[in-house]
Amino acid sequence: MAENLIIVVMVGVLMASFIYYFFKQEAHFTKVGFDAVANSFSARITGIHAQWFMDNQPLSVIIKETATLDGQREHIRIAVNSAGWVDIPTADYLNVENVCKLIWQQVLATPMVYMKQPISAVLVNIRANNERQQQSRLCQYSLPSGEYFEYQPSNGKVSQTKEHK
Repeated sequence: MAENLIIVVMVGVLMASFIYYFFKQEAHFTKVGFDAVANSFSARITGIHAQWFMDNQPLSVIIKETATLDGQREHIRIAVNSAGWVDIPTADYLNVENVCKLIWQQVLATPMVYMKQPISAVLVNIRANNERQQQSRLCQYSLPSGEYFEYQPSNGKVSQTKEHK
């Protein structure tokens, strides 16, 4: 009986220590994982841009995705701007509820959820300092915990993951 009690207590202590260290490192796991999401987003953006060059700079890029359930290959048409970066045409901005969400869907084709946390997408308009510069936009993808990364459709830059302070 005493042996069984010692085993149960030891398993309980090991489980408690594992849970303690897991929750202690959870913020680090979230940051590292969201970094991987940002890197995947950036790699897809670069791949789409490269495909745009190979296709002689069309108005949209057609990507062949993996096979569907019926065995057919699915073709996805991705809107790009005049520089070849994934973007929604300016004329459609008024008709689209959330441009950045649509860009996310075109690039990653996954739900905007990470570790059961919703990923929010916000379109930020940046005013130019002088009249010669045009107004630029960027998409900010963020978690409720404060981590975020930014995508600039005008030049294809994807920032490293940052934290709101």
